[in-house]
Amino acid sequence: MQSINIFKTERGNLDNISLFERLIKLGANDCDVLYIHSGLNFGIPNSELSKSELLKTIIDVLIGLNVKTIIFPTFTFSFCNGKEYSINDSKTSMGILNEYFRKLPNVKRSKDPLMSNALLGENEFLIENIGKFSCGKDSTYDLLRNSNLKVKFLFLGPKIGDCFTYMHYLEYLFKVPYRYEKEYTGNILVNNELNKVTYSLFVRFGNVFAGAGSYIYENILLERGIAKRVEFGNSNITILDESEATEVYKEMLDLSPNFFLKDIYEESRKIPHIPIENMIAL
Repeated sequence: MQSINIFKTERGNLDNISLFERLIKLGANDCDVLYIHSGLNFGIPNSELSKSELLKTIIDVLIGLNVKTIIFPTFTFSFCNGKEYSINDSKTSMGILNEYFRKLPNVKRSKDPLMSNALLGENEFLIENIGKFSCGKDSTYDLLRNSNLKVKFLFLGPKIGDCFTYMHYLEYLFKVPYRYEKEYTGNILVNNELNKVTYSLFVRFGNVFAGAGSYIYENILLERGIAKRVEFGNSNITILDESEATEVYKEMLDLSPNFFLKDIYEESRKIPHIPIENMIAL
């Protein structure tokens, strides 16, 4: 691998080789499926590289891990606000690396208009055999959970508490009382064929708000050595095993069903969910 500087920091340059070495140290290569959340807040992008060159260099590092299946979330929650979803053209709001990845040759994207995922490699059933519950039964997350594959979640910059969407699938799995399935109907365009469809999103009731629980959960995972983290430039890279993450999440909910909420949930005061314009998270 030829050394290419990708970020600059006050302490020096960061190159693709050092990124690859950090990922190997974390064991990112030791899995069947690597599901990636990205932030790329490691430093100032190398101005000698174009944006596409920078993103290609990072993707090449990830492909170089030789993991059988790489997945990036490419959610477009705009379907909640009546916008058409095109499997080929709808941009994701999950970051520039995710958007670059989804447009690569040989990358396939799921037809879920709410929480689509883009996949490169084997195990295409994870995005092809999905149902119409975006974060529930037969979703990509549900298929991952029941696949018998070794699944890891990689966080390139962001914290687990910021963007670990799989937590919301676990809320579905463990039947939290403060979320419910809400249906959204609209048009999706797949292979130049336009169809009207209805998909369901597992949303919080309108007066339920997230608290600091996801960050406490993250700290517990790190303290127990379940989540592994290395410093990279101005930020960190973190990795987490699916099965262990699930066990600890269930443990937190068993401690209190309100563990991840700002306030105690009261069944008698629930109000319907109202979609948020430009929503990027559940």
